[in-house]
Order: sequence, then structure tokens, then C-alpha cells
Amino acid sequence: MAAPGTQLEKRAPVGDGGQLQAGAAAMWTRTRLGWAAMAPQQRRWTIASSAMLIVLLAGLLWYGLRTDWRTLYAGLDPDDARQVGLTLTQAQIPYDVADNGTTLRVPAPQLDKARMATAAKGVKSGRMGFELFDKPNWVGSEFDEQVNYQRALEGELEHTVGSLNDVESARVHLVLTHDSLFRDQDRPAKASVVLKLRRGALADGEADAIRNLVASAVDGLAAEHVVLVDASGHLPLGPKTPEALQLGAEQALEEKLISTLEPVTGVGNVRASVTLDYDPDALEETKESYDPAQSATLSMERTEQTTGAQPIAAGVPGTASNAPNSQTLPVYPKQTTQPQTSKTESGTYGVSKTVRHLVESPGKVHRLTAAIVVNDRLMQAQSKTAAPKWEPRSPDELRNLTTLAQAAVGFDTSRGDVLTVQNLSFEENHAQPAPSTPAQVLSKLESSPLLVKYLSLLIGLMVVLAFGVRPALRKGGPELNATASHGLPKGLTAANQAALLQPEPALPDPGRVRAQEMFEQVAAHMKNEPAQSSRLLQSWIHSE
Repeated sequence: MAAPGTQLEKRAPVGDGGQLQAGAAAMWTRTRLGWAAMAPQQRRWTIASSAMLIVLLAGLLWYGLRTDWRTLYAGLDPDDARQVGLTLTQAQIPYDVADNGTTLRVPAPQLDKARMATAAKGVKSGRMGFELFDKPNWVGSEFDEQVNYQRALEGELEHTVGSLNDVESARVHLVLTHDSLFRDQDRPAKASVVLKLRRGALADGEADAIRNLVASAVDGLAAEHVVLVDASGHLPLGPKTPEALQLGAEQALEEKLISTLEPVTGVGNVRASVTLDYDPDALEETKESYDPAQSATLSMERTEQTTGAQPIAAGVPGTASNAPNSQTLPVYPKQTTQPQTSKTESGTYGVSKTVRHLVESPGKVHRLTAAIVVNDRLMQAQSKTAAPKWEPRSPDELRNLTTLAQAAVGFDTSRGDVLTVQNLSFEENHAQPAPSTPAQVLSKLESSPLLVKYLSLLIGLMVVLAFGVRPALRKGGPELNATASHGLPKGLTAANQAALLQPEPALPDPGRVRAQEMFEQVAAHMKNEPAQSSRLLQSWIHSE
């Protein structure tokens, strides 16, 4: 029988839940005893290491578990983005909106599913075209139908113009023809097109093509009534500036030089740069010149008049002498006048005259300067083991190349043109060193983002173990044993101190730990109360 005042706890075997609870209690007891035995500096280091470990683990978990978003559509209109978002919601696909609502992103594993879902719904960027009339409108008025027709026509033109290579997107506004009974109130059709270009400007002739395309799609719209504006507010389809004309002429000459010399030097072995002294002003001139040494008869008029002898009046003055058929003898002898001849000549003569009317458009070239760099010649190796070599070109070959280049650009010495051809070794001729192992590894990592992700997780765990767990174990092990004699609290028993100083097993058995605690409690009770313990033993002996 047990002695009065003594209670012995009889425990049944515990299951898995009891073992876990016992193990947690034992771990908490060891942790509490170890924390009480630490010095203040060790405690501060443990707190700092634990905080660093928690932050690193949180960062690794965030990086490892975050969603890998991939772009589904970019550059959408807000209305189109809402329609696509509604389609993805109906398909139970999460999505993310970026770039002010113009870009939609979905998780990488569901990218293909999202594309199939949006393609099945017929998602189309931009305004709707004649799809507006797919559903009949039975209650709409004639005005509504006219407005819908204009909207559909604008949408179709936007899709057509936006399909060009140099155009990223387009916006079309139409003003349709308005007929009236009075001619002065008629309103012609007009159009405005806003273009967002992929490059700085449109290609030659593409502006007129867009203008004619829009004009041909609308009744009564003339090409000159179509205004084209780029996204910056400029007129890309208007006449080009003198600077643009000069740049285009220089690029054309450079391309001509390269296409002429590359068949001789090899592809990629020639570089050309051309500079033009360009006159951007237009010239209109009229000249008239006369040559006095050269004359011609334009017209000639001649008149000749001859008159014979005429009698002179004579005789006695009076009636008898003046009467006709009078037979009176003259007092004086009869006299006659001499014969007369007159000639008149009139002529018109013209001097040689030259009239010249000269009209010159902008772009007159006053001077041309061209610099051409030719690479060395690649000589094939004479043996299989030898590597090919680059050798300089001969003076005769450079002279021939210079002659070809002058003929290609229209070289004129009277203008003061300068054309130089130099043979220089290109940087590509030198053998490139093989990429190092780190560079190869980095290139492979760039091509595999999933490998980068898991490698980053591994490196993060190694950093945590190296700089967080390992220093804490170092400072908590040997220093704890060295300072155990003066670092332990005074209220601990000798058995607890011995258990604290001894290294603990890696995986303690909860049953053994509990049995050891019970043995220590019984031993301590027997040492504190030996008389009561002896009576307890006697009662056990008599009971048997």
C-alpha cells in the first residue's frame, strides 16, 4: 500500500498523438533550458540569426511560389481588354492587367488554354467592322442604321490600314457626303486617318497608297480630301523635308556602292558612307540670247517705176495757143523733159535668238564625298591543318574598285567630288576566343527560366544554412559547454545540469524521455524524504 500523502501516477502506453505531444514537450523543455543557459551576447546572435533565417525563407517561398505571368495580348483598346477579361473569367482562367489596361497576362501553364478560349470567342482588336450587322436590329431607325454603317465602314478601314507592315494601328474618322437641294449647301466626303507607325516614317509611295485606299472605299471621297496624321501629330504623307530627301539620296548611293562592290569583295566585306552637298532650293530660270554674227532675211519687198520724156508747154500765151488742134506755129521751139526711173526696196532681217526655260526641282548636288572601306582578302589554306588567313589587297585591285565606285555614283571631277577607297582589316577577321565556362552556363540559364528559378532556390537555401544555421550552431555548442559552470541558473538540479551538458541524441524516443523524467522525479523524492520512501518500500514488500 502507498503511504498517506503520496500519489503515484500510473500511465498507460501512449499512441502516436501522445508521442508527438511528449516529443514537443521535451523539445520545449530543452529549448527553454538552453535559452536560460545562454549568455546575453549569444541570445542577441541567436535572435539576429533567426530573423535573417525567417526573412530569407520568406523571400525564397515568395520567389518559388509566385505566379509566372505571360503576356496574352498587348496593345489592346480598353473596351477590347474588358471583353477579353470577361472571356477569361467565363473560362475560369485568372489574369492580370498591366500597362494601363492595354496588356493582359495569364499564368504560364494556362497560356495555351487562354489562347484557345479567346480564339473560340472570336476576339478581335479594334473597333468592330461589318460584324455590327450580324445581329438584326428590328427597332432601330434609319438614322441608327446610317450611324452603324459609318461605324462599320470606319472599323473595316482601320483593320485594313492596320494590316500594313509599317503601320502598328490606325484610327479612321469619316464624314460622309451630304446632298442638298441647293448646290452651295452640298458637303463633300472627307476622311481623317491617325497612324501609329512601327518606324519613324512610311516608305516611299505608301502614303499615297493609303490615301487612295481610303478614298476608294467611300463613295464620293477624293484622295486629296484624306488627311493622314501620325501619332505625334505630324503629317507623314505630306511632301518630304529637304533633310529627308538628302538622307534618302545618301542612303540610295550607299546601297548602290555596296551592291556594286560586294560581288567582287565578298558579302560583308565592304562598308560605304556618302555625304552630299545638297541644294534644297528649287530653281526656275528663263534666258534669251542673240547672235549678231548669224542673221537671216525674214521678208523682202521691191518696187521699180520708170517714166518717159514729156512735152513742155510753149507758144504765145492765149486762146489760140491753148485751143486743141490749133495749127499756129510756135514762136519758140518745142521742148520735152528727160526720161525718169525710180526704185524702192524694203527688207526685214532677223538675228539668231535662243530662248531657254529651266526648271530645277530641289535636290541639286553641288559636291559628292564618299568613303569606302574594303576588308582584307580571305586566302584559303593550302593544307587541311592550316587555318585560312586574311591578306591585304593589291594596289591594282584597289584601283579597279575605285573605278567601279566612281562609275556607280556618277563621279564628276568638275564638281570637286572626292571618293576614297581604303583597304583595312575588319575586327571580325580576328579569331574570337571561345566563350568561358561561366559564360556558357549563363547563356544556358538565360534560355531556361525554370532552371534559374530552382537554382536560385537552391542557392538561397545554401546561403541560409551557411550564414544562418551554421554560425548559430557554432556559437551555441562549444561556448555553451565552456560556460556551463557559471551560465546555468541556480535552481536547476544536478540531474538536469548533467542532462543539459551532455549532447542530445539526434532523434530521441519520447517514451524513453518520459521514463527518464519519471525516474528522476522518483529519485529526487527519495533523496528529499528518505523515511517516507523506506516505509513505502516496506509496504510493497509486505503486500507481496
